Amino acid sequence: MSSDDARADTRDRTSTGTDPVDIGLPPEPVRAAHGASVVEHIRAALDTRTRTLLAHDPGTRSGSDPEDLHRMRVSVRRMRAVLKAGRSWLERDWCRSLRAELGWLGRGLGPVRDLDVQLAGLRREREELDEPERPPATRLIDELAAWRDSARTELLEMMRAERYERLLRSLGEAVHDGPPTASAPPRGSDALYELVRDGVTTIERAVGDLGDPPTDERLHALRIAAKRLRYCAELAVPVFDGGVEEVLAAAEKLQDELGVHQDAVVTEEWLWWLTHGDEQGAEPAPVRDPELVFVAGRLAERARARRVRQREAWWSAWRELRRLEL
Repeated sequence: MSSDDARADTRDRTSTGTDPVDIGLPPEPVRAAHGASVVEHIRAALDTRTRTLLAHDPGTRSGSDPEDLHRMRVSVRRMRAVLKAGRSWLERDWCRSLRAELGWLGRGLGPVRDLDVQLAGLRREREELDEPERPPATRLIDELAAWRDSARTELLEMMRAERYERLLRSLGEAVHDGPPTASAPPRGSDALYELVRDGVTTIERAVGDLGDPPTDERLHALRIAAKRLRYCAELAVPVFDGGVEEVLAAAEKLQDELGVHQDAVVTEEWLWWLTHGDEQGAEPAPVRDPELVFVAGRLAERARARRVRQREAWWSAWRELRRLEL
């Protein structure tokens, strides 16, 4: 490690974070009144998620707790979802640009988080194997951990860049001054209500288009739709009674069930890649150790069993969401 890299690493590990006021956020959190416009609710959501992002920035840099990175990633996703939901009332180029910059940060956070999830799952699965199978499993996990470390290095470089600082200032400005609007945004609850209804309709269409049997890709797309519905419902919860809260809880349950399925799909893909490489010869090179390949197959078999179970488990969560009336 060079002296510059060493100094940067020390700063990351000892960072105490950015004061919200320093990027332009108001001293006190923004709260949208019950009868406020949709854009004011978006402003309040951006404020909440930006403060969460800042709070977990130091932990993400230090790497002391994977949950910090997870919270940052969720904050980015929620802000992008809220901006997409409100794009009809927001200035188009501004909205598109801010979503693109949040997407840039998300592409840095995502690979690290995804590998954290895979590593945690494989470590649990390793403990279920017979004792002789655990050392080869550890070697597979170590290989994956090396890829995670590489992805984290790239993320930290992004977070040290001026582009990241500009993004934070853009978020602070949007909250302080209010998001620029394309037209007079509707006031009251009707627009928020329609955002939630549109989210439910999107899921209904996605379920209808799944096919029999549904592909892994379409189930993943359904999970993304459930996630977006959840984030829209979070916007509306302060305005409505328990009906939207029930939708929020049902969407979260559906997302979680489909998330277990997707995690199993990705585990199989990683294990195949670690032991076979790909058609383009990308690293890692195919593993030649029969013991390692055998244990990878055992772990993949367990992942496939979870995937098969979840192909049935999510239906109950969907039925629970469908029965709710808005």
